[in-house]
Amino acid sequence: MPELQDQPALTIQGLRHRYAPNQPPSLIVPELVLNTSEQMVLTGSSGSGKSTLLHLIAGLMDPSEGTIRVAGTCPQSLRGQARDKFRGRTIGMVFQTHHLLMGFSALENVMAALMFSDIPRGSHRARAKSLLDTLGIATPDQRVERLSVGQQQRVA
Repeated sequence: MPELQDQPALTIQGLRHRYAPNQPPSLIVPELVLNTSEQMVLTGSSGSGKSTLLHLIAGLMDPSEGTIRVAGTCPQSLRGQARDKFRGRTIGMVFQTHHLLMGFSALENVMAALMFSDIPRGSHRARAKSLLDTLGIATPDQRVERLSVGQQQRVA
């Protein structure tokens, strides 16, 4: 049996994405294989498709053509809550805009994200506190809009 580190973490075949049906593709990735033991840097100018590619990989958007497999699963084949759970268990993302729940505390924001994990619900508060402590957030009960931008990014 092959070692887990040699299994593809990400496989892309024939990917094309269009923002509108009659437009030319805004993104084309003929083929990409990234094994779990590998790392990749994604660079490019503003508007070149970096965020679009990451949104497609995470299943936040569907490709116009082609397949994407993350850890052997095609996120686009999953619907609704199943896709959200897969993303929560498999993919970690920090967005350019933090997408935090304003009016809620750092602790409540992390607990909300844990709803999509396999961690038992009764353990969410303790796990969220532990994560925030590890990230250096000394005031987990403070509303996120009162945190610095750097702290907000760590909470996200």
